[in-house]
Amino acid sequence: MAVLIDNPIHQHWRQPPVPDGASHPSRRVGHVADRPPRLGSLRVRIELGLAAFAPAFGLLALRSRDSCWAWVFLAVALLGAVVLLVGALIVRRGNAEPFEFGDIDDLSGEILGHIGAYLVPAFVSTSGSTEEIITSAVILALIVQIHVATGRVYVNPLLYIFGYRVYSARVDAGTYYLIARTDVAAWTSHRSCVQIGSGVLVERSGKESN
Repeated sequence: MAVLIDNPIHQHWRQPPVPDGASHPSRRVGHVADRPPRLGSLRVRIELGLAAFAPAFGLLALRSRDSCWAWVFLAVALLGAVVLLVGALIVRRGNAEPFEFGDIDDLSGEILGHIGAYLVPAFVSTSGSTEEIITSAVILALIVQIHVATGRVYVNPLLYIFGYRVYSARVDAGTYYLIARTDVAAWTSHRSCVQIGSGVLVERSGKESN
């Protein structure tokens, strides 16, 4: 039976000694820290998807402004903007805790997946038919669904506009999506982060735990 170890920052499990010749459980299932970040709940991923693609829906509303569909796209874009604002308030008012990170991998390359969604509105004519508008909306919805299903909604291009970057970071408790504004290559000690959901850590800029 594993033994729970108290730690002021996290709690982790220490396996008891394994007799010679016996296979260690971690060799069969792999260490938790070696696994990808948790996807999180479907509801959270849908909300983050709306936030990540809010500009795309806004552009689609602009391009289809002569159609009643423009109000639908505008509502989705505004909902995504609200999610962003709520997330910012959670980070600002949330309780930051010190985390010590191991390997940190940059996920900026995954942002390229959003380019296709942002290009969809460019193919919609302001005087386009309803069929053309619906087709573009379906394509955009499929792109959003793929990002929601794979967890790529955590790599939000809007974060990069405000100077943040998204990483995959390992701590004792496992692997998390890390959103940071400072240069992670220069980190030499614990960093104060606010945890959002089960798999996201957001750096609290300017606060460092020594």
